[in-house]
Amino acid sequence: MTIRILTLCGFTQNAYIYSKQIGAVRKACKNTEFVFVDPPVVVEKADLPWVNESNLDQFGSSASMDAENQTAETTPRAWWINADNWKTYKRFDDSVKFLHDYMAEHGPFDGVVGFSQGAGMAALLAAMIEKPGINPLFPAHENIPKLKFAIFIGGFLPGYEPKCESHDFSNYFPLPASLPTLHISGKNDTLIVPERSQILASRCENARFELHDGGHYTPSKASWRHFLNAYINSFAPGGSNGDLPEIDSYGPNGANAPAPGGGKGSKSGSNTPTPKTPKQPKQPKEAKPVEGAKVGEATAKEVKEVKGDGKVAEIEEKAAGLSL
Repeated sequence: MTIRILTLCGFTQNAYIYSKQIGAVRKACKNTEFVFVDPPVVVEKADLPWVNESNLDQFGSSASMDAENQTAETTPRAWWINADNWKTYKRFDDSVKFLHDYMAEHGPFDGVVGFSQGAGMAALLAAMIEKPGINPLFPAHENIPKLKFAIFIGGFLPGYEPKCESHDFSNYFPLPASLPTLHISGKNDTLIVPERSQILASRCENARFELHDGGHYTPSKASWRHFLNAYINSFAPGGSNGDLPEIDSYGPNGANAPAPGGGKGSKSGSNTPTPKTPKQPKQPKEAKPVEGAKVGEATAKEVKEVKGDGKVAEIEEKAAGLSL
């Protein structure tokens, strides 16, 4: 069975850029089809008045703001543009209509993966699918069944701090326990700090929160590649539906690492992880996860260490974090 995943890129990225960024992950994920789509909103210089340089590295994007020399592969895109001090989501409705029409034509999809702003959009998308009629621009459709899982990487809760005034997302959450969600955040992410990703996780009733050692990007070292492969394939018929051991067990010497040559050998394959009693989860202090949320290796102590003396938490959110 091939598992189909709708894949949403981050702010100022596009389908081509994000597909290249997670190339190693895609290669490791067997029996999986990642379907990348270009957001309908093109980002222009006027939308980013605080950005002086033409490159967009700060957003994890290789796109260019040089409109005269842009190609389809270097055009920056978004799911919405923040305006009015981040209280207005410009063109958000265009993205809702676009995704509904795309999924109706190209669905069904088993799951959704979103990065950065794409993770926020993916969370809202999951809510619109779970709660038909919550957004009149996203009516129920036979090709848009409920998702089996959602993966949010470097994500955040849309419309939260400051509150979005153009759209009311208060009824979108929490996402129900019937939808397993995986939340991945970088310990050194200064664009979307882990605390912001935890807030999104706290609004999901069946959440697993994990930290990787890097910044604002999708982790791709061996343990993460094999874990993501196992996680996605666990939603095939007869799978564990996301109930997997800790990520380190998928590393080179872990019990769930693929055997040399890609075979299962004496180690478990992607669909048969070695059973392991999970550690007692610790709830993060900043977010207040709802009952039933699962926290992986990201403990409250680790998140506190990320904040250090508070410099990370005091980044200029209006110039970066909340711009997404």
